[in-house]
Amino acid sequence: MNIHEIHFFEGIDAAVIKEIENSCTVGTYEKDAVIFEKGSRADFLYILEEGNIDLLIKDKELTICSLTEPGEVFGWSSIVEKGIYTASCISRARTKVLKISKDKIEDIFNRYPKAAVTFYRRLGSIFSKRISKALEETQ
Repeated sequence: MNIHEIHFFEGIDAAVIKEIENSCTVGTYEKDAVIFEKGSRADFLYILEEGNIDLLIKDKELTICSLTEPGEVFGWSSIVEKGIYTASCISRARTKVLKISKDKIEDIFNRYPKAAVTFYRRLGSIFSKRISKALEETQ
């Protein structure tokens, strides 16, 4: 998967996208693998390449979000101040992700603040939509 093809990154300069792509590593997880645990240190931001994942809260009993579309971003706790995952992430099929360390993404965005603004606006929008959807489903 090329990051420049992902809708989330539209409008971000090609040089920045290239740096992000070059900083990513690939992670592969079998069905029901724990990708990260709620409360653990958030070291990576993830981009779904294939497969599907559930983000769970309340001791893994409540699914707040299921992601199945390539290009979906998750694990954003890695790029916020506290840096602790607020949900657990479980693969629900064989899953492949791109992951980028919080240090690398911070370095890139410190050098390209305009790209950072675009990135964080989109991230905020996704976060808002996911929370709204989770609230609707619990009512």
